[in-house]
Amino acid sequence: MKRNKDKVYNFLKVMSLDLCNNKKRGVTASEISKELNIKRNVASHLLNELYMEGKAIKINTRPVYFIDRDAYENNSILQKTVGHVEIGRGTAVEKYDPFDKIIGSHGSLREQVKMCKSAATYPPDGLPLLLIGNSGTGKSFMAQVVYEYAKNNKIIAEDAPYVIFNCAEYADNPELLSANLFGFVKGAFTGADKDKIGLLEEANGGYLFLDEVHRLTPEGQEKLFLFLDKGIFRRLGESNNWRSSKVRFIFATTEEPSLSLINTFLRRIPLVVSIPDLFGRPVQEKLQMIYNFYQEESKNIGIDIVVSKQVMDVLLKINISGNIGKLKNAIKYSCASAYGAYVMDSVKILKIHLYDLPAEIKTKVDFILTGSIFSSMFVSKDIPKDYAPNDIFEDSTINKETEVLLDSIRDYKNNKTDIRNFKKKMTTTIDKVLDKIIFEDIENYNDTVFYNETKKVIQNILKIMENLYGIRYYGNASIVFTYLINIMYDGITKKLEGNYDFEAALNIIEDVFPKEFLIAKKMTGLIEVNLDMKTDRLILIYFTLYINTFNQENNGENITAVIISHGYSTASSIASVANRLLGQFIFEAFDMPIEMSIQEIMHKICSYLKGINTSSGVIILVDMGSLEEIYRSIGDIVNGDIGIVNNITTQLAIGVGNKIIRGEELEKVVSESVAENNNRYKFIKYNRNKKDAIIVTCMTGIGVAVKIRDLFAKCLMDNNIEIIAYDYNKLKGNGTEDKIFKEYEVKLIIGTINPGIQEIQYLSLEDLILSKGYSALKKALKNIAGKEDVEKINQAIVKLFSLQNVIENITILNSNKIIDQVEIIINDLERRLKKYFTNDLKISLYIHISCLIERLVMKEPIMSYKGMDEFKQCHRQFINYVEESFSVIADVYKIEIPVSEIAYIYDIINLKISDLKL
Repeated sequence: MKRNKDKVYNFLKVMSLDLCNNKKRGVTASEISKELNIKRNVASHLLNELYMEGKAIKINTRPVYFIDRDAYENNSILQKTVGHVEIGRGTAVEKYDPFDKIIGSHGSLREQVKMCKSAATYPPDGLPLLLIGNSGTGKSFMAQVVYEYAKNNKIIAEDAPYVIFNCAEYADNPELLSANLFGFVKGAFTGADKDKIGLLEEANGGYLFLDEVHRLTPEGQEKLFLFLDKGIFRRLGESNNWRSSKVRFIFATTEEPSLSLINTFLRRIPLVVSIPDLFGRPVQEKLQMIYNFYQEESKNIGIDIVVSKQVMDVLLKINISGNIGKLKNAIKYSCASAYGAYVMDSVKILKIHLYDLPAEIKTKVDFILTGSIFSSMFVSKDIPKDYAPNDIFEDSTINKETEVLLDSIRDYKNNKTDIRNFKKKMTTTIDKVLDKIIFEDIENYNDTVFYNETKKVIQNILKIMENLYGIRYYGNASIVFTYLINIMYDGITKKLEGNYDFEAALNIIEDVFPKEFLIAKKMTGLIEVNLDMKTDRLILIYFTLYINTFNQENNGENITAVIISHGYSTASSIASVANRLLGQFIFEAFDMPIEMSIQEIMHKICSYLKGINTSSGVIILVDMGSLEEIYRSIGDIVNGDIGIVNNITTQLAIGVGNKIIRGEELEKVVSESVAENNNRYKFIKYNRNKKDAIIVTCMTGIGVAVKIRDLFAKCLMDNNIEIIAYDYNKLKGNGTEDKIFKEYEVKLIIGTINPGIQEIQYLSLEDLILSKGYSALKKALKNIAGKEDVEKINQAIVKLFSLQNVIENITILNSNKIIDQVEIIINDLERRLKKYFTNDLKISLYIHISCLIERLVMKEPIMSYKGMDEFKQCHRQFINYVEESFSVIADVYKIEIPVSEIAYIYDIINLKISDLKL
């Protein structure tokens, strides 16, 4: 191993000298692996050792680069070359950081490490630090690392002292405890035959670590807080000579500070850092500790070790009272216990079994072993492994795409994009992330302990999902899922929590991708159980979107299909076989044990159906029971036709599934399937007896739509039809998928701009004003109002929907005056654009500009417009024309028209004049 290390170091020195010529950032582990014919993980490990020894500089990018330290520091041209390299957010040319030795320093202990670094670096002399935690959690090790960090960063001198004192050793003799801390003079007490310096003087210029500080007497604490305040003290026995010393303090205690330390002392310690128990640490970190301790033993005895999967399970799950210290001792004990069998074994490898563990752990084995999580673990005496790179989520590309993804979800929630573009954006984003994972990042993880163990769990879960839902996972699926868990294991949602509503994002993803979300949720549930970890909410979003990529050709809304059968697994078995053979998630299964009532199972089914889109209809396959009772339970939940077929068999399920995939009508699916299998069925046509409605909408806001609605309602008199003011962006974005169409039978849409819903008759406001809407109105009111009523309604519209009356009703401005002012603007625009404005376009502009002027007067302009930057770049001349046309009225009303409002004027004109190129 040492020979390999020398080879790597020599090669790194040679390559570093050539970096200026080839303009490279540094040397990668992959390059060294290839050139020296050693494994990449070995090269990576040796390069990191050189970095830890201060012989190499590390640039934490993707991939990670290394440079010979001497070559870098003695070559200004090389420094300039590396300095001009864009290294990426959160990364830089690194010096050795002693905190990297602490497992979890970039994970569960991230905040604790941050506070410890603050304590060391705070000017001018650092801050006192109190570490609290149970025995064995690593307080002493943390204190040692704080000292090393201060030395490494030249905060204290290279030869600065580090003095450790355990207050518990002298707890029964307060006087002797004080004598050790402060020193004493000759004759201070019996036996004090000469002057002696105390720990405060011994630690001058460095650190004093006081462990078990709660054992310090109140008198001792008072003496100490005087020193903390003023930096002065007296030796025991002195009365008039104040001494000084420059000491940085780290205290540690296993007790609650407020109960064991006096307030005046506690107030002098500004930073209190809590170290968690081993049991509460993430499984990744526990796994690394287990590996590290076994690797240490392997190295000491010079033998490779294999740890059985049962031992792994016990050590990962057990709540050890002594925490990390006790875990280390248990591992040392197990190696010693197994060593006897090794001596007798012809295979020279140390095998660790359950019976090798200490007795106090073995007594808890039956309680812990409820199924193995990890496989056995091989530990090499030569090559240590990491659980994952320290900079787990410091990847600017993944960060950026995650923010793009969350921004897109928020835009969809706020109706700034339609569902088609939203799905397209989700696909584009997940594709970029997948490319990054598969082609760039994966080598940074695939040699780690946690990665390899997690991958085995994921592969088993994918087999379960394939059996249940028939979705076939190809190629790199297990790698991608494993990577996502590795990169997001430590709750990365926290980094973005202030900027995004994650619960709302999850609801949107569940609503748009219901089946994929269901699978993703079941996967994350199994992962949490099997890996003993809490998955991040962002993992659920990414899993859903990745699962969606497997089945994109079938992303249309299929008929929902459910199998219900008595027994503990009958329905699941049939659904599993059918889904697998069909290659798609068609059937959801609901098993009904004999002791379960029909009410209980229907409650589960109703909860499921409420969470998905049932507008394409629902088919329920049952083994026996009352079809009528099933229908009564779900009739009010399903927004489509319902087919219920009894005497379910696997053959029937496959036949129904094939017909669903082919896109056949629901009634045809159930009737033909029954004919083929001699079953009984019930078909219920969806009762579309929804209340009739007319929607009124306006591109520039719901406020104008409400005013038009109120005016139009006066024309309809007492006809049984709802007039609804509704958001234009929702209509345009969602189309007939919008919830308004599920709640109402929409007969007509009236608006200033057509939202483009082909299935529903549209009537423009300008056509109403120009009396062109009679035929559309007649068609919409068919079967609602008689011929004479339609005529009366039309006459009322002619009377009420004059231009002047409309403007009078939708604005607070003087209609006579505003019409004249808007006319000047329209005529000026027509002249500048050199285009003929039709009457209906002029009517649209009269209404829109009148409302616009009111908004500007009221200081309530529309400031958002999708694609604003692009509009500014492409339509500068049009913007100038509008600003010039508005100049007179702008002076009258003391208003200024924003570009966003100009953009909407452009859209109105462009709808009528297609060759508007400004």
